[in-house]
Amino acid sequence: IPASELVMRAQGNVYHLKCFTCSTCRNRLVPGDRFHYINGSLFCEHDRPTALINGHLNSLQSNPLLPDQKVN
Repeated sequence: IPASELVMRAQGNVYHLKCFTCSTCRNRLVPGDRFHYINGSLFCEHDRPTALINGHLNSLQSNPLLPDQKVN
C-alpha cells in the first residue's frame, strides 16, 4: 500500500479502501458504517454472524477515516 493512499484499519490490520468489504455480501464498508470484526473477517451490520445477535461475540464500530491515515 503506497504511503500516500488512504486506508481503513481494524484490529491492527490495514486495508485498501476497496478491500474493506463485508466477507458475506462483499459490499464496501465506508466510514461511519457499523461493522463487526470476527476471527479476521469483516461483516456488515446486516450480515453479522447469528451469535452476535445473542451477545456471544464482541462487535466493533468503525472509526472515521481521516486524511492522515497512511501506511508508512
